[in-house]
Amino acid sequence: MNAFLDYAEKQTPATVKARQRAAEKRRATAAEKALAERDDLFHLWKLHRQERLEALLAGPHGAAARELVAFLQAMTLDDGDRLVEFVRAAGWARADADTRFEILSLLDASIVALRERANLPPINDALPHEKPTAFLIIREMFR
Repeated sequence: MNAFLDYAEKQTPATVKARQRAAEKRRATAAEKALAERDDLFHLWKLHRQERLEALLAGPHGAAARELVAFLQAMTLDDGDRLVEFVRAAGWARADADTRFEILSLLDASIVALRERANLPPINDALPHEKPTAFLIIREMFR
């Protein structure tokens, strides 16, 4: 080690060392508290999302939503065009704003999970000169 640091360590009074340890412990405790709070909020968010999905499935569009969920579970990366046609045929664009929002949220979560399983970036929106992605096409249909 560094001889100067060793000497400084020996010269530091015990009270100063105690204050330094206490400050370090407070920093560690604050970081742990922040992580625990983040985990709690994430858990509550997941519960909220699950409740909203259950409400969608139990609502007036429940049958169509269940078909969409089944399609999304079987979907592959190459099924973007099929997804657009499926959503267009189901008539989701005529649903109320809250339902359209839930459908977009469901589509987004499914596409992100599918891309992550394929080791791709979660979001890959097209540039203005490129062909739009399935999600962008559906989002425009819902406007």
